[in-house]
Amino acid sequence: MAQNFSWPGILFYYPIGNTSAVSLVRDVNPDEDVALLLLGCGDPRNILFSIYSEADNVSRKVDFTCVDWEPAVLARKVLLFTFLIDQKPIEHIFNIFYHPYVDKAALDLLVSQCRSLTTASSSLKTWRESIYGSAIHMSTERTLVELRSLWVKYATMHSLRPAQLEKILTTFENEFRGTGNSRLDGSGSTCRSAGPLMTRAMCTDVLSEAFRGFWRTGTTFTDLASISAATLLNPTFVYNRAGAGLGVHYGSDPLMGFHLAPIFGNISEVKREEIISVIRSEFQSWCLAFQRHCARQLCIVRVFFADVLFACNAMKIAYSTGVRETGIPTNQWKTHTICFEEEEFRHAPKAFDVIDTSNLNDHVGLLNVLVASVPLLRPLGQAVLYLESLLHFRDDAVTDFTARLYSDLSVMSTLLGMCPVDFATGYSSRSNVHELLAFEFGKRSTSTGTLRSQFHQVTTWKRVDHGVLPCRYESHQLGTFLYDLYHSLFEEEDAKVFLEKHRVNMATAIAMSSLDFYIRESFILFLKLVRDCHHYSSGDWAAVMDQFVSVYSADHSLSMDTLYYHELIAGLHRHGVYTMDFYHTDVLRHVGVFQHWPFVPPLVRVFLSVPRSALQVFESDPSTPTLVCGMLGPRMHNIFSFVHASYGIVSRQGTPARPSVYFEEDPQGFQGSKPLVLSFVMPSMLLTGQFLRYDDPSLLQITFDVKNNSANTGAFINKLGLRMTVYSAELMDAENVIVIPEYPLPSAPTTTVNSLTENGAIGAQDAVTVILDSECELVENMSVRLTVTEESIQSAYQARSITPTVEQISLSALRIILGEKAQVICFPLPIAGEKHNLRLSRKSLWIEIIVPPQDTVTTDENRPDPFPIVANNKNPMPWSIHRICLDRLPALDLKANKLDEWVNGHLRGAFSKRELKSRSNKDNQVDTLVYVKDTITRIVVHSSGLSPKGAAPRRVFCLADKAANSCDTVIFVDQIRYDLSAHTIVCDAYVLPLNRKLMLKIDKDFQRAIYGWVEPDYIRLEQGEFASWKRLLPALAERCRSWKHQRTCEYIQKDGSLLVPLSDKLDEKPLCSCGEGQDVAAMERKHSWKPLAKYCTRIALSPLFGVSYLEKIIRTDRRCTVCRASAKLTCPECKKDRYCGKLCQKKDWKRHKGMYHDLFKVKEKK
Repeated sequence: MAQNFSWPGILFYYPIGNTSAVSLVRDVNPDEDVALLLLGCGDPRNILFSIYSEADNVSRKVDFTCVDWEPAVLARKVLLFTFLIDQKPIEHIFNIFYHPYVDKAALDLLVSQCRSLTTASSSLKTWRESIYGSAIHMSTERTLVELRSLWVKYATMHSLRPAQLEKILTTFENEFRGTGNSRLDGSGSTCRSAGPLMTRAMCTDVLSEAFRGFWRTGTTFTDLASISAATLLNPTFVYNRAGAGLGVHYGSDPLMGFHLAPIFGNISEVKREEIISVIRSEFQSWCLAFQRHCARQLCIVRVFFADVLFACNAMKIAYSTGVRETGIPTNQWKTHTICFEEEEFRHAPKAFDVIDTSNLNDHVGLLNVLVASVPLLRPLGQAVLYLESLLHFRDDAVTDFTARLYSDLSVMSTLLGMCPVDFATGYSSRSNVHELLAFEFGKRSTSTGTLRSQFHQVTTWKRVDHGVLPCRYESHQLGTFLYDLYHSLFEEEDAKVFLEKHRVNMATAIAMSSLDFYIRESFILFLKLVRDCHHYSSGDWAAVMDQFVSVYSADHSLSMDTLYYHELIAGLHRHGVYTMDFYHTDVLRHVGVFQHWPFVPPLVRVFLSVPRSALQVFESDPSTPTLVCGMLGPRMHNIFSFVHASYGIVSRQGTPARPSVYFEEDPQGFQGSKPLVLSFVMPSMLLTGQFLRYDDPSLLQITFDVKNNSANTGAFINKLGLRMTVYSAELMDAENVIVIPEYPLPSAPTTTVNSLTENGAIGAQDAVTVILDSECELVENMSVRLTVTEESIQSAYQARSITPTVEQISLSALRIILGEKAQVICFPLPIAGEKHNLRLSRKSLWIEIIVPPQDTVTTDENRPDPFPIVANNKNPMPWSIHRICLDRLPALDLKANKLDEWVNGHLRGAFSKRELKSRSNKDNQVDTLVYVKDTITRIVVHSSGLSPKGAAPRRVFCLADKAANSCDTVIFVDQIRYDLSAHTIVCDAYVLPLNRKLMLKIDKDFQRAIYGWVEPDYIRLEQGEFASWKRLLPALAERCRSWKHQRTCEYIQKDGSLLVPLSDKLDEKPLCSCGEGQDVAAMERKHSWKPLAKYCTRIALSPLFGVSYLEKIIRTDRRCTVCRASAKLTCPECKKDRYCGKLCQKKDWKRHKGMYHDLFKVKEKK
């Protein structure tokens, strides 16, 4: 809910998707049912493709909850699904869904279907009992009402009175044809759907031709007969929030949602007819898969109409309290509140395995998306969050993602309890090489405006290994970090700071300043999430906030922040995050609006009625200016950004002593005649006039203003004046201003901190303490104190007979061994375990482990678990490499023209500049991951026949330990396929782990398989690489398995834990035997391979790509520990904290001395 309030000057309608379809189940275990939440869900392509990507024998249930604030998007989605449930012709379904103009047969089918839906949706009960009710659920009654009204319009549009219909037809024709004529220069970002072939697609005219054809004819048809028949306007493209016939986005293109890589990769001369044929075939395959899933009752789609941030807040409230009526509006401009349907509420998921946020962070801000979505993820087991952006707001699109966090990614990851997978591992199985190339191309080109403004970035966030892991932070450090975050969020409200930061590209910066995502409420909800996520006690959280307030009071660099001060402290109190001392007073005067109140609470809600005439200033302006409310007096000015608006009449209820309001909403909304009613929360003390420099209530004005930023000033200052006030009324104006009490929301921190989180074999383990650096910007170390409570080893430990040893066992876990006991210690980030330190207190019986986070972009650190496998209910699942169904992926045509041009470039893009440099000089120390990536590249290049040039493709690869000169792993590559949604390629292969016993059994068959076709490629693995391949192979097998693990699986240990791989040693198997001989039909079709098939396991081997946004933070300035001003002094003794001068150093001495100068002197340290 914490987003800026903007005037809806331009509303775009996205009836069809603008990126190619992806599988939303690619990071969850195939053996588990999965609940997915789609925020800003858009069209159904991702649901259809996710189901299509499931293997035929998968029997798990997939439950989608689709949230969108555009009811037309949801109405079309449900319409398509019901077409499929009714087994309607898929050819007609495609035309209805993707064509703004249709023929009579398609229109008749649409009208008939909408009439059926209208009948089925007369009530929630009739919907549940209909043929569609078992597969498609309505989350709220309001959702059904909104969708039904659209289905009625779809069914009756062509039956309207001639004048009404003509108006709609003319409006749409002018809008659609006008937009099409203005975009005849190209297909924009449609090329992106070609993935690794994007640059090839950009160099042809075929997509531009298809784009122009779509906007010229309103269809994808290429034959004149079909085009001539499609003359009837499709109602599903007409009705939306922008108005009848308006708003279809100017970049819409039916081709965008499909996968074009196989077309441009396998066909030499691509024609438009071939593209249309392929996407129709792709759509048909998706639809048939959906029908099969519904027939087996494996799919549920829940539909939820609401603004996504409002919806997330409502779900959190309802699921935590068990109350269906949340009191949260469905969206801005509406007063209908979200009340979950009773039957649905009982059975709907209360937490989600997967949350997909589309590209919401382009429109509401990354931090707002994180705050809304993270609490809805399942706390244990699999939990995946997908974040996506298409726009970039800074000159460097590559690092724009990290800049949107306004802080270091390592600190933010510990606070949120999850991190991007590629940040943790230093690689990604998803490619964005084509995005990097296109962005560079766009910067140099004058004709690719869309490419210059877009950069598609997708990040997958997961919890590191162990679910939610509450942490401790030193209150001074966390409070300082939070203030720095606050400062970064709002510093550009000051025009001087804005100008200084954007001297280079001022025009772009001014345009982007209208994308003003954050208000003080946003920051407050982030604080609330941090507090609750880490189980802070009241006292500990107060210490953090005391430090925040201390720095806030000392820093005077945010000159505009004084206008928002009271919004901040009111919000902190309202959400139960922190209460300033002066809010505890009960001596507020009973004057003005409070004269009849028996008690004046700290907060009030103010309602301001704005007449329609005052809103005419926006009618001629298509922009979307940020709006605020304010309180203005001769000496006072305060701004409040968290505003709710709706058209209607607000009237007084209750008594003068206990006032309340009643609101009658204007059903016509923007097109109606009733005033705009605004409401916001503010401190009561501002309205009493009883404090120094406070104005008398009779002199105060309540205002409705355009926010003063660079974009708004240029558009509105001449119309509205310097203050940019749209409307104002006196506080005492009883007709236009109403004030009622506002009470704090139910929100309280836990009473005790989670100090002892786990008892293990050795003892009680404290929560992880996260230690920031001296600038409070980066995670420097993490520590855990372990109290030895196991009586059998206490005496030996105190007597120094045993000393703890430590080994790293996974990406983010250590095993501490004390005598015969061992205990696993988990951390919230990947760790550099070999750099750990131990602090021991034998007398007090504790062990403290201190370890720094792993730097995933350096070459000098060991990677103990580069390809982690996690277990959910004893089912292994790759943590860092996405799953695929190989049989659903199209094969690469190895005889295609110019194959080498794009494959070599694509594989070269897997390496960062640092890796390319180290790769060319293997005499120096090289990160083992670079060796692995190099070997993968070699396998792909040789199996595709691209190298050696002119040679036949090699299909057999022997991996040998270079030091031992011995091979124990053979890989058979059957085909190379397109990994469509990851925009890369993948080897469909089989692995044969060898040992002496097996070789005695298969020796002759092995020789025929290895040498019977083309000579094998014998690859000598570099130092350290051999063990990495042993760890990689289980991940490659698990990512594509269609079989189930047996109860006797070798991975399962006696204590129930998983041991994956089984071994990383020479001549020892890394894989379990559950997959041997499973899904090996392709091997059995090859005569020389067939005898070995029963010993092989299918794997999916694809390149691993560098992480383009990972850059070292270079700090050019140092800031004062106390006031955050530029620091000139450093403590001469410890060299830790920095100060702007002696005054701040003296003020901080007590804390600084206790933290760095009086540290407990340990007797033993490792």
